[in-house]
Amino acid sequence: MLCNLFNNVNVSNKMFILKDAKLCEVLNEENTDLESFTKDLQEKTKETLKNFKGKKVIVKAFSFQPNLNGYKVIANERKDDLKIGFEKLKELCDLKVVVSKEDKELITSLKEFSDVTTVKRIEELNSDKLASKIFSSTDNVLIIDIVDVIRIGQVSKGKIAESFITVYGSAVEGNKVLALKKEATYREIIEAVNGSVDKIAKVVDGGSLNGKQVYNLDNKITSESRSILFLSNEDLPSNEAYSCINCSKCLRACPEGLNPIKLYDLYKRNEKEEFIKFGGDKCIDCGLCSYVCPSNIEIAQAIKTAKTFK
Repeated sequence: MLCNLFNNVNVSNKMFILKDAKLCEVLNEENTDLESFTKDLQEKTKETLKNFKGKKVIVKAFSFQPNLNGYKVIANERKDDLKIGFEKLKELCDLKVVVSKEDKELITSLKEFSDVTTVKRIEELNSDKLASKIFSSTDNVLIIDIVDVIRIGQVSKGKIAESFITVYGSAVEGNKVLALKKEATYREIIEAVNGSVDKIAKVVDGGSLNGKQVYNLDNKITSESRSILFLSNEDLPSNEAYSCINCSKCLRACPEGLNPIKLYDLYKRNEKEEFIKFGGDKCIDCGLCSYVCPSNIEIAQAIKTAKTFK
């Protein structure tokens, strides 16, 4: 079950353990969507390369989101593409590779291509602080995912640029990393991993802390998708919300040192000036406050909405 009760911000969940150390290539048959999907990724990759010249670039191979954890599998399975991608980038920019200090095997693997700096996973949540730590400045610093480096390598060799998606949830045969070379819908992914639409209670695209709920299974997955949760009722805690019990878990979890439940109350009372005064505009939308709340209060979504009314 997705657990939203924990006492610190070291997020871990037994649900998000990969069972397969290799990529699972799915939906790679010839199809009419292949050209548009490939063109979209290639154009984005080429545009990304143009922006790198003379910049400082952080290549991120970690995530605070517990379900975005397929980096070791992806890096090991696409080493040749990764090598070419790094070579291209080093011609254009000052490059630093950043990995969670917990991922010992990934650190060793990536040292083959570049020097590696280790950080705590939570440091992903504030890009300015991460940039300052790595380059002592936020000026001209870009942060990209290691998947982007792989795509650069693939496009440079005229290959099809792939999407890599971790899949979890008891509504499918998940706990694996998918490699996609075509445009696909959520329904097609469900079928590709022997899932059951009838078992699905909720689909989330993105991180388990702040991903977006998917309401139409026939919508197409974007090239930016990194993880999809296909959740059944047994994966979900109760949706019923209760009154705040003043446990202060949201305060302890907030990486920006804010008072999330206070901001939630200010939003509910429509007190815009007080919301800003208490730092509501400094929220980085990590979703931790909602994740830790034992009362199931949708704190994060309320604050996100409140930031639009200032």
